[in-house]
Amino acid sequence: MKKTESMLRTLRRTLLLCLCIALLAGSALANEVVDISTDGYDCMYYECTLPDGRLIFAGDMGTVGNYADSRARLLCMNPDMTVSWDYVDPEEGGCRFWGAAVLKDGTIGTMLDNSPYQKSVGRKLKFFTQDGQPTGKEIAFSDMESVVEEAAPSCLWLLSMPEGGGMYYRFYDWDGNLLLQYEGENSLVNGADVMIEEEDGLVFAGRESGPSRCARIMKMDFQGNLLWETALPMMQQGSYDACISECLKTEDGGYLAWMSEKGLDISEDATWCYALAKFDANGRLLWKKTEPFEKRPGLWIGGLTQYNGRLVMEVAPINHDHSINAARTFLWMDEEGNELGTTELVMQKEDLQRLANRKKVRRIGTFELFATESGLWGCGSFVAENRDYMQEMDSHDDVFVKIPEL
Repeated sequence: MKKTESMLRTLRRTLLLCLCIALLAGSALANEVVDISTDGYDCMYYECTLPDGRLIFAGDMGTVGNYADSRARLLCMNPDMTVSWDYVDPEEGGCRFWGAAVLKDGTIGTMLDNSPYQKSVGRKLKFFTQDGQPTGKEIAFSDMESVVEEAAPSCLWLLSMPEGGGMYYRFYDWDGNLLLQYEGENSLVNGADVMIEEEDGLVFAGRESGPSRCARIMKMDFQGNLLWETALPMMQQGSYDACISECLKTEDGGYLAWMSEKGLDISEDATWCYALAKFDANGRLLWKKTEPFEKRPGLWIGGLTQYNGRLVMEVAPINHDHSINAARTFLWMDEEGNELGTTELVMQKEDLQRLANRKKVRRIGTFELFATESGLWGCGSFVAENRDYMQEMDSHDDVFVKIPEL
């Protein structure tokens, strides 16, 4: 009898030990997740980084149960992904903050847009201290038909496609004055996806305008005069479209760009190829690397970032799995574009407390990556169905997730 009791005690201890180990393992495998959304259908977008490393996001905070109603929201995150401050504008309607930049006087400028039912009824420029307090300065903005492409310290870059036809690229200063306007598909800035402001002008990266559609990087001064331009030949025969989708300013004054190119086949089986390219401060091509991508055909790539002397970006098949627990792969390279290896992130519904009990939890797009003092973080959007129609009524979460390092 005593021997049997002893065996039972040993068995209980063993089971308890196994349970503890399992719990510890589960804790160790849990992802670091920071949810920046509320219970409505929120949409927040990265805009700029403050001089002290804090990140500024702009967008809207949706009203629960009313997809046409939202409040404009400006959010500041510390480098450790805690909230520094969170400003929600009191104006009612379908409101959002659109674009934000640290201006030359140190304030943060943004546009408040009120667009219930997708049509703007009011716009103004608003300004904040770096502590998130409104300065009280507001400027009525008369251009109601344009969308904000990019906000920079000295200007706003807007794209307008009026109902009556035509296409216009417009640049405004932060007093609401029109600085430059380009019209048509063959204009100087048509095809640009990225804008970087420098002391003596604006750098644009994207594709050429017109029929050639080669990847292009160029710079113009603040009066609109072209300073330099570099177009890259197609990498494969039969391609019809190439584009620089991401462009970073490097410490040596040059630019690091990720470019993609698509074959003539317009189906999902189209041939894609990718490259990293390095340019000097005058736009001269220094090198172009395709090797890290050639062994991974059919990729969907995003989030090129510099982190601790290395480059990292997310890579996934074009027809990738949108489910939350699908593995996400991150490709690591040295600063010359040579592959170092990959890491993987696997999330679970339990990582998203607000969506965990909803139907069809899935991710939208790739992670936008941020290098901070506390590590490498990815900002991603996740949705879950609340009902079988009207996506605007779904649950939506923007979250930060710690990315595994190589």
